[in-house]
Amino acid sequence: MSFIKNLSMFLCMLLLITCSKESDVASDTYASNASQNTYTPPTTTTTSTTTTTTVTQFTLAVTATEGGSVSSSGGTYDDGTSVTITATANEGYRFTGWEGSDSTSESLTVTLNSDQTYQALFELIPVYTLSVTASAGGGTVSTEGGDFEEGTSVTITATANEGYRFTGWEGSDSTSESLTVTLNSDQTYQALFELIAETSTSTDTSTSTDTSTSTDIINCINLIHQHQLIHQHQLIHLHPQL
Repeated sequence: MSFIKNLSMFLCMLLLITCSKESDVASDTYASNASQNTYTPPTTTTTSTTTTTTVTQFTLAVTATEGGSVSSSGGTYDDGTSVTITATANEGYRFTGWEGSDSTSESLTVTLNSDQTYQALFELIPVYTLSVTASAGGGTVSTEGGDFEEGTSVTITATANEGYRFTGWEGSDSTSESLTVTLNSDQTYQALFELIAETSTSTDTSTSTDTSTSTDIINCINLIHQHQLIHQHQLIHLHPQL
């Protein structure tokens, strides 16, 4: 009886040991399979890309000739930049245009799409002399003239003295007492006056004859006087030292 009990216990322990070993083998097999079937995700490499933008630039050069200045001497600008240049003439000079452009405006706007060069051009304004006189004793003029820049307009007015009347201008076909001239050369004018003849009304034949004779004498004197003035004026032109 005791033998049978011990045998039963021995068999039970043997069964337990056998099952334990099979369980360990199964566990090792599962672990091995699990290790072999493990998923490894791929390695991702990120590359940073830097984009560089190149801006094209151009050079603008601006100068001025003698007689004026420009608002800018230029510089370096990005492609497509618009730049405005202004030319200013000095006193006694005038702006004539741009070297490097067909524009005749003092203000020039350019767009930079290449290297560009411009020069403001100036010239000295010509000066002309105006001479004005009046025939002796017959009247006066509002100005004796002077030196003026080319293109200047000057108005001269002739005023007759008492007993005289204005007859015209030597140097002009105008018969108006007011004369406007534009200086584009040296010019000379003289206001001409003549004595007004005094006549008296009378029924006496002798008096009428005397009056007529007196008028003829005055007219003759005026004519001689006019010729003398013209001759004198011609001599002055031919011999300025006189």
